[in-house]
Amino acid sequence: MKSLVWFRNDLRTDDNPALRAACFQSEEVHAIFIYSNNQMKLHNEANCKIEFIIENLKSLEKSLSKLNIPLTIINSDGFYDNPKKIHKLINERSIANIYWNNQFGEDEGLRDKEVKELLKKNNINYASYDDQVVFPAGTFKTGEGNPYSVFTPFKKRWVDNFNIDLLDIEFEYIPKAKTNISSNINDFDFCFKTHHSVDISIWPAGEKKAFTKLNNYLDKKIFDYARDRNDPIVDATSRLSPYLASGIISSKRCILEALKKNNFELDSGNKGITKWIDELVWREFYRNIMFSFPKVSKGEPFQEYTTKIKWRFNEEEFEAWKNGKTGFPLIDAAMKQLINEGWMHNRLRMVVAMFFTKNMLHDWRLGEAFFMQNLIDGDFSSNNGGWQWSSSTGTDAAPYFRIFNPLTQSKNFDSDGLFIKKYLNELSDVDIKEIHDPLDKTRFNCNYPSKILDLKESRLRAIDAFNEAKN
Repeated sequence: MKSLVWFRNDLRTDDNPALRAACFQSEEVHAIFIYSNNQMKLHNEANCKIEFIIENLKSLEKSLSKLNIPLTIINSDGFYDNPKKIHKLINERSIANIYWNNQFGEDEGLRDKEVKELLKKNNINYASYDDQVVFPAGTFKTGEGNPYSVFTPFKKRWVDNFNIDLLDIEFEYIPKAKTNISSNINDFDFCFKTHHSVDISIWPAGEKKAFTKLNNYLDKKIFDYARDRNDPIVDATSRLSPYLASGIISSKRCILEALKKNNFELDSGNKGITKWIDELVWREFYRNIMFSFPKVSKGEPFQEYTTKIKWRFNEEEFEAWKNGKTGFPLIDAAMKQLINEGWMHNRLRMVVAMFFTKNMLHDWRLGEAFFMQNLIDGDFSSNNGGWQWSSSTGTDAAPYFRIFNPLTQSKNFDSDGLFIKKYLNELSDVDIKEIHDPLDKTRFNCNYPSKILDLKESRLRAIDAFNEAKN
């Protein structure tokens, strides 16, 4: 019996339930990945992320070849042609079963529905699995039978229902029967051209590299995560988000390995470990939101009244924000980090997004799209959740009158200005007394721009806009 594994954003062998099922059920196993430049562009996938995916596909192919599983890359115009392409390959190779791991999002759900219908029509067996979450999306409901829309009670239910058997993910692969099919990854034309400025060497490809990052982090840094996680100059985060977003490593693997360092305690023990696991549960929470409230996949706000907000738009301000030239050093340094690394410190993502949506009063969807177009760890559900939280349009969102002051945030979390000086060369010699808000003379001498807005006036403007929409 032949089986087919359809890889999507699960480019790994470890903790891959679809691959595990295929290998368990069949003597001969094939694998495919459907590649579509059009679909990636439609979903605002960053150029650096596409390069990262391609490099990880090459690494995956090497791992699969050791198991005698050929990986075939299939070119696609978009999700709409996936059913026919899959059915064609199944017929050509006399495949009996197909397996895949579920994705989140409205487009992905509709595509999978069409694939299932075509497979049923042609009496082809299939099975899908949840590899991105510990509990299947929609598992937990409130006392009223509604999906959770606030993180804290969701997490409580998550913890109350957790048991270590849910992390029973170890599996020893045995090489399968050799096939007469060869992988085509070396001959496949990805039609990819680099136009990003990210130092891609920061993000080495492959499962082994992801495991190395995880283990290095767990050996020491995680213990101080609760204390250091908000300081952007301190290397206190795991930087595993690109690997999680593209499925190079699983959240279950991360949770399991962290628990081993904490005597398998979820909500007691080392605060750094429990806080880090919290962040992984946040990822699951946002996937539940996307599953339970499909409108957030369609560019709609979670909070209905915020559809009435009269967002403003100023092209010059938008360009200044994108290029790190707002005149607010912490904001600009964060944007430079995004451009240079394809990644931004989580605290700064909130500060930058709140500045964009509250002080600039620009539509959160513009910022959300720009982040996706530049993040190597672009994850639609988490990015959408973060932007809607910051803009007070989403679930469990910050109150609309809560507006981070970027100067205060800078002094609190980059007190010595080391992060600012690292990413803004023009301010590298500015005195610590001025680094958070340089004097006009200093700005002129350093060729650093003036502030694009007044914080007090813009804050009042934002509150008025939200009040007007609410009433």
